[in-house]
Amino acid sequence: MFCGARAFANPGDVSVTFTTRWDTVIGQDVFVLGSIPQLGNWARNQAIRMSASNLNNTATSDWKVTVAIPPGTSYEYKFVKRYNCSCCWDSPNISCYGRTDDASVTYESGANRTGTTAPLVPAPYPGKTIFYYSGWPNVSLYYSNNVTGWTNRAMYATGPGRSVGEKIWRVDNVDKAGSTNVQFGFFTVTGNVTNYDNAGRPGLDYQSPLDACVVQDGQVYNYWPPGFVSTNRVETYFITPSNGLQSRWVRIYLPRGYNENTGKRYPVLYMQDGQNIFLGAGPSGGWNTDTNVNNLIRFGKMRETIVVGVDNGDRQCEYTPCSLGSTICPSGATADKYAAFLINDVKAYIDSTYRTLTDADNTGVMGSSRGGLISVYLAWEYSSVFHKVAVLSPSFWACATTKDNLALAPKRPLRIYLDSGTVGDFPTTIPTCNPCYDGIAQTMTARDNLIKNGYVFNDDLDHTFGFGDDHNEYYWTRRSPRAYTFLFPTRDEPNTVLDATAPPRITNFQLAGPSSSVTWTSYRLRTYGLEGSTNEQFSSSMTWSNLVTLPPESLPWSYPTVVTTNGFRFFRVREDAVPNWPN
Repeated sequence: MFCGARAFANPGDVSVTFTTRWDTVIGQDVFVLGSIPQLGNWARNQAIRMSASNLNNTATSDWKVTVAIPPGTSYEYKFVKRYNCSCCWDSPNISCYGRTDDASVTYESGANRTGTTAPLVPAPYPGKTIFYYSGWPNVSLYYSNNVTGWTNRAMYATGPGRSVGEKIWRVDNVDKAGSTNVQFGFFTVTGNVTNYDNAGRPGLDYQSPLDACVVQDGQVYNYWPPGFVSTNRVETYFITPSNGLQSRWVRIYLPRGYNENTGKRYPVLYMQDGQNIFLGAGPSGGWNTDTNVNNLIRFGKMRETIVVGVDNGDRQCEYTPCSLGSTICPSGATADKYAAFLINDVKAYIDSTYRTLTDADNTGVMGSSRGGLISVYLAWEYSSVFHKVAVLSPSFWACATTKDNLALAPKRPLRIYLDSGTVGDFPTTIPTCNPCYDGIAQTMTARDNLIKNGYVFNDDLDHTFGFGDDHNEYYWTRRSPRAYTFLFPTRDEPNTVLDATAPPRITNFQLAGPSSSVTWTSYRLRTYGLEGSTNEQFSSSMTWSNLVTLPPESLPWSYPTVVTTNGFRFFRVREDAVPNWPN
């Protein structure tokens, strides 16, 4: 089982810094543990280890960590002191290496500490809206509710569907606006017969974080999909690097609807060891990236993303940024040449052949073991190209410089996912590992370096453990969905279904002396303009002037206000079309 309770940040989350002073001895650390998922839900093996700024192992030290917490959240927490040996992460209160003091877990005395984050402004809609294409004569929704538990709601027909007899069914005010996940299914009752579409089937229910969505043919969308949506596919091509590295295959996963959504451009994730990531290939069944990504996209948890698997060549030399010696790599380490190949050959081909979003904010890199090591190196040293990176069981023991550099300023504009398993002894021959336990100690050091450099848990940094996981593809497959949704969550793109749910509108107008103010609703990543007219009477032929165009909205919802002169008698708000998005 892996540590999966911690939730990821959403726009509007509040960065809370926890600090304390506590004395420790060699091998002890201080953690923060609390009542919400972001603080571990009181589970000791999910507590967040704090970073010490003046640790000397013999006296009082200052401990600090910053965590992103949802707005409007009240929580309790305590600081906890315990030993931090690699083999006691699964059960923090057991002994390790025969040392009985490892069983010592000390909670600070006194009542629980408390905190509350400021709430967002009220949402312009009270709950979520779900649209559903179906030919059933009546439809009801069965869904989880954060307030009352599982419940039923009748849906109503709101328009014709794609064929005779099919309708678009709608239900509003489901759960709460902004809740991170709702599970749901559909059913119909005809006489004594009840038919279901994933209702009441644990693990198979629809589930989504979206505040408004369309369900069509078993898929959840944050836009109105075309009538027919093709499934995903994997294409391959053989490439010869321009800088002398080995030739190899590159495999490209194209998400659902790539053929039909011809106006859409997609983010791209580049993955190492490409021969192991798709279609159950590779050791231990491979990563099954296509299956995992399909399921996440299907439920609106992950953006529709192009995934590029690049086969390895001389893996040890290409994936290790440090010198390995002439006996291992006669031509020297080739990490820089591999970086040039990935950027100048592979990415250039992908961007010229497929409809990609080419900027760094929409480009990620990911890998495991040595593939994780080179992925960190690529993101850190080439942050103008990659702004997202996920590394599973990284081999920091093979190149300490890579993890040490993460503490060096300036902080890169990266979103970083790190993890490790908690069992195994890989490899026993590396003195700095001794034993390695899937590189926990080295990965924790990398995590600490990032914290000292200003990265924030649940915002631009996620770190977890695979409890009981060893160093192989079987476990990376199980942990990888968390990485995919952290790097490419649907909160990073607009939700145009909201236009049908709660269309933006002017909510307030104030006339005050020589000026007036206009307030309206806005939604995340949408661009709005305020237009005004000096006409004295309203007509269809009025002349409109653009008064202001605001930058894309950063919060889930907001109410921007613009002040303008009183020479304008009529106002309207323009919601611009989303570029590179389905019509």
